[in-house]
This record gives sequence, structure tokens and C-alpha cells, in this order.
Amino acid sequence: MQDISLHLLDIIENSARANAANIWIEIKVEIMKNILTIHVRDDGDGMDEETLEKAQSPFYTSKSARKKKVGLGIPLFEQHAQMCDGDFTMISKPNVGTELTARFRFDHVDRMPLGDIATTIVSSILGHPEIDFHINLSRKVIDDKEFTYELSTAEIKAELGDIPLSYPDVINYLNETIKEGINKTKMEEI
Repeated sequence: MQDISLHLLDIIENSARANAANIWIEIKVEIMKNILTIHVRDDGDGMDEETLEKAQSPFYTSKSARKKKVGLGIPLFEQHAQMCDGDFTMISKPNVGTELTARFRFDHVDRMPLGDIATTIVSSILGHPEIDFHINLSRKVIDDKEFTYELSTAEIKAELGDIPLSYPDVINYLNETIKEGINKTKMEEI
């Protein structure tokens, strides 16, 4: 995968296949600590310990054999974090959900760019309108000043009532507000 947003898309799709009703996504940059953290949590089906171990293997997939032979998304994400002096953890419990955290040394020469996070988030929201997405972007800079942005599709849905997220004006709003949040937190520089 070329950038972190594609890994994020893969993780979101895993959560959707696990019947998640909520997906929490946090992207956090801490300049003074030199860390970029990607944290994704869902309330989907979860996995037992054996399945969790298999999910981190490049030769395992829960999809039907005709569709995909191996699941490289999680192992590649883990490898990318580790080769950038970072770490990767994944925990899961059946009927509770799954939580994944990837940390990268922010200034590592091999760290992939963040990529098009706005498009990844908007396409995930539109592709899975049944899921409530909770987005938190934050960037802490040298003087401990923090720039944050939060979005909850549950709040947007409550405000919209019967108007679907796929309504053209809503799509424009989602695109604009998420891009505004990325600009506010300066995520486009990552």
C-alpha cells in the first residue's frame, strides 16, 4: 500500500465486515514526541484469541476463497509501523469489538505519507451509512499547542433526520467539513 489512508480504508472495511455499528478513528501527531498514531476501534463481532492471531498472519483471510486468497492488510500495516521505529497492537474480544493501534516515528525516512484521509473517510461514511463514524484528528506542536477536529456521523444523522447521507448537499458538506478539519490540524502536511 502506498500510504496510510489505504491501510485505514482496509481496517474500516474489516470493521464493516465484522458488523460494527460504530467505528472510532483517531489520528494523532505529537511533534515533540516524534510520534504519529493511528488508532481504530470498533464494536463489531470481535475475534477470539486464535482468530486474532491468524488475522495477523499474511496467509489468513476470513473472506471466501474465491474472492481473496490471503489477507495482507493487517500484516503489512504492522510491518510498516515496525520498520519506522514504531509499534503495532491489536486486541479483540468476541461480541465486544476490535482495537488496533499503529505508531510510527513521525520523522522516519521510510514512513509512508498519510495520503488522502478526507476521501478515505468520506467514501467510508457513504459506503457504510449504517455505521456511525467518530473521527478525532489532533496535532500537538512544539509549544504544546494542540489543534483538534472531531466529527460524529451520529450527530449529523440526528440533525438530518430523514435526509440520507448520500444526499448531494450532505456529501458536499461532509467533503468540506472533513477537509476543513484536516486543514485546521495541518494533517495535509503529513
